[in-house]
Amino acid sequence: MLTPLPAPDIAENGRRTLALFELMVRKPWRGTGSARRIHEELLAGRSEDRVTLLVEPTHPKVKALYERWGYEYVGDQQPFPDAPIYSTMLRPLPKP
Repeated sequence: MLTPLPAPDIAENGRRTLALFELMVRKPWRGTGSARRIHEELLAGRSEDRVTLLVEPTHPKVKALYERWGYEYVGDQQPFPDAPIYSTMLRPLPKP
């Protein structure tokens, strides 16, 4: 994180956080709700407390979509020195 988060927010035990990476839907299915259904099915019944993902700040529509899905922006992150800067999003998961 470019701005450090409080220790309780970043504490991990190996089972606290699911990291979601790359959810894509081909053009013919965009705008049909398929992405959200796939996303929600992936998260259903998970044992983790929360899910996180990264969004390029140059894609505000994608960020807004994730906010509608319950994600909250928690700060910016640069995963490694020559990587772009990403907006970090976090969403709590319901207990199964």
